[in-house]
Amino acid sequence: MPNRIYRMFGMLLIGLCSGTAVAANLSVVHSGQWPPYSGQELPEQGLAVDLVATALKRAGYSPKIRVDSLDRILEGGKIGVYDVFATPWYSDERNDYLLFSKPYLESYIRFIKQKDKDYEFDSLDDLSGKLVGVVAGYAYGDEFNQSRDIIRISERNLIQNVLKLTQGRIDLTLDDELVLRYEINRFMPSSMAKLEILAKPLAVRGVHIGVSRENPDHERIVTDFDKAIVEMKKDGTYDKILNKHKAYIEKPAH
Repeated sequence: MPNRIYRMFGMLLIGLCSGTAVAANLSVVHSGQWPPYSGQELPEQGLAVDLVATALKRAGYSPKIRVDSLDRILEGGKIGVYDVFATPWYSDERNDYLLFSKPYLESYIRFIKQKDKDYEFDSLDDLSGKLVGVVAGYAYGDEFNQSRDIIRISERNLIQNVLKLTQGRIDLTLDDELVLRYEINRFMPSSMAKLEILAKPLAVRGVHIGVSRENPDHERIVTDFDKAIVEMKKDGTYDKILNKHKAYIEKPAH
């Protein structure tokens, strides 16, 4: 009998050490500065954070959500202070120290204009001579940023650009579509009816998780996360989370 007990205890230890019997704690970080994708004041800390936390939990992990500045997040990824960056766009530089998942969301960078203005966007040529409100430091893409035909007017944030747009001081501005809808409905709800988001995006960028390569299980974490997202899409969990957040993204504030 004692030998049988020892064998059972040994098997339990093996299961615990394998990481399959107990959820592994993961430090998951976001900037809290990208609503509606991430923000401490948002339900479940935002659409993207909600999807990431749900997928990791379903994959058997225990995510501990934290908020930090972007610079500290990236530095933390390099040295392994943080396990998972919840909302990065891919870049070759970041790929040196973060292993990226498949995109679990897509970010559509679109232009917005006054409804009564006859502007269309099909290529950068359509922006020639236009006054376009931009946010300083935003990664619109090299072709857009370097074009000499576009008159870029820089401001510190999107709402300043939207205000100038409604006043006719610029022709267009641009941002991620969900960010546009959330920010305008929150801060300038009466303006949305007078504005139009153009159909063709300037760019489409995947939103991934980035797992620190300093974490010895980084490959397994990414594989498990990708699998969980696929399963969430199949069973309706993914769409349920999207719809929960769209309910406040597209609702004008009162």
